[in-house]
Amino acid sequence: MIRRRTRRGIIFLAILAAVSWNLSRDQAEIQDRPVSKLDTRLNYALHDFDGRLLNDSGAINLEVYAPILRSNAASGIGTVESPEIHIQQEDERWYITAESAIITADREHVSLMGDVYLSRKNEITGQLLEISTKDVMLNVTPRTASSESVVRIEQDNDWLNATGIKLDMVSNSFELLNDVRAYYETP
Repeated sequence: MIRRRTRRGIIFLAILAAVSWNLSRDQAEIQDRPVSKLDTRLNYALHDFDGRLLNDSGAINLEVYAPILRSNAASGIGTVESPEIHIQQEDERWYITAESAIITADREHVSLMGDVYLSRKNEITGQLLEISTKDVMLNVTPRTASSESVVRIEQDNDWLNATGIKLDMVSNSFELLNDVRAYYETP
């Protein structure tokens, strides 16, 4: 016969084991669930970041890829290492890379720092325009970019060198600011 005290001890241990098992199972289920929304009141870093902005009809307008994106909750400013940005503008796609970038809290201005490469490819004709410079300010909504650094523009066998550029991706136009030199190859 089991004593009353021993019986109570066995029942208590069984209840304790069941509660412990239930609590550990709930924690494992919480950890397995994907994060549905980030709490932007916290500082965070995202590795292998891949983000997209959609237009009103749901088509992808802008894509951003980066190995690391960091966000400071107090300032709302994001920093990105080695960003790669793709901007779709009708039949043309812009590819932009930089060494690093700072994104303002309103997500409207991106300061691309270091060596910056911009290329525009027409998806129908395959024509390619390449721009290389340093330190570019990208304005997201109006789709403009500017730099005061030395810039080189190449298309086919033609090239332009200058100091400073203002680029409008919507109208496919650019203004070279100073010290412009050009080379055009006749067909």
